[in-house]
Amino acid sequence: MSELIDDKVIKVNLNVGFRVQVRTELFFKQIVQDLVKNRELQLHIRPDGSTRYNAEPDFKFVVFQKFLSVENELSIRDGLLLDSYFFLKRMAQKDEAAFGLDKSDVVTEQVPLIVTPVNRVSLSREL
Repeated sequence: MSELIDDKVIKVNLNVGFRVQVRTELFFKQIVQDLVKNRELQLHIRPDGSTRYNAEPDFKFVVFQKFLSVENELSIRDGLLLDSYFFLKRMAQKDEAAFGLDKSDVVTEQVPLIVTPVNRVSLSREL
């Protein structure tokens, strides 16, 4: 565990064997409870009283999803290979389900994948 920003952003690496059902959200909540109990982490309670009925903190999990950017200059072979990869990826299990996350606690970020950047294009201005 490492704190990237004090009491706001925490990075936790879970090394789980392949035979163990992954329940990332459950593991993370247990880790946070242990950190609070050991006074390694301070949870900030809102002064407006909104935590009276739900004392459990809210978590958001960010899942990065790659997509093939149009800013690639690919050969026909590479383009076909990457298109088939992303086609198979669409048919596969979603990352949220694979990690055992509740859909309401997940934010998906789209990240462009640039394999071969386009060479500089010469532009000319017409008057």
